[in-house]
Amino acid sequence: MENDRTARAERLGPYFEAQLRLAGRMAELTGVALGEAAYRHTNLSRRFGQGVPVLTPPTEAWLAYAVRLEAASSLAEQVALSQAMFRAATDEATPRAGRFGCFAFETPKDGVVKIHFSNRDTDAAGGPLASAKIERRKAELAAMVRSIAARHPDATHIAGRSWLYNIEAYRRLFPPDYVATRAIAPGPVYLSGTSSWGQLIDSRETIRADVRDALMANLAHLDAEAPWTAFPFPVLAVQAPVGTFLRFYEG
Repeated sequence: MENDRTARAERLGPYFEAQLRLAGRMAELTGVALGEAAYRHTNLSRRFGQGVPVLTPPTEAWLAYAVRLEAASSLAEQVALSQAMFRAATDEATPRAGRFGCFAFETPKDGVVKIHFSNRDTDAAGGPLASAKIERRKAELAAMVRSIAARHPDATHIAGRSWLYNIEAYRRLFPPDYVATRAIAPGPVYLSGTSSWGQLIDSRETIRADVRDALMANLAHLDAEAPWTAFPFPVLAVQAPVGTFLRFYEG
């Protein structure tokens, strides 16, 4: 997928708008400023390369954006400001213990390794979960699991949390015993990444109108204590022993 930020900013306009609408609704319900709501409940800060909410405080650049956001006279102006921020930004650099194509993992904590997925393989043959790319994704996972086992002998389990476990195109990449454990992730589910927001766009960063519309309809009865429950696809949590993965990919 091309990385022209001007073209991407145009494509992502509807995505930014949906996030700003949720932030606006949270501001209404809680009384916090729009900029603060956007920082806490959207992934705009990370999209703009301005740090990870919850883990880092707002940057000066974000605070300046928040002031302009709150002074904007319309949602359209807010979206335009957000597109300008994105155009001027650089891609987010997320520290991981290891990256293997579309997959990455964190250093084990209490024996559990958290894994992550990102779109790094969209081309004329389709997105990263296209049928033609199943073996490519499985090879990445196999290499990652071998690396985890070799580099982190204290790792006992592999875990994931994402809306993607709702769809078969993603689940088919993993051991059946792993995906069989999927359950709605306990809260809080932070909205600063793509574990929830990712469902609103396809692999080419085009808005998925049906998902966006369902989320927007849910804003009318948004639970300010649990805003993640408004998303059509819930974040699912999964976990299985490292050995389950080794046997699956070696087989």
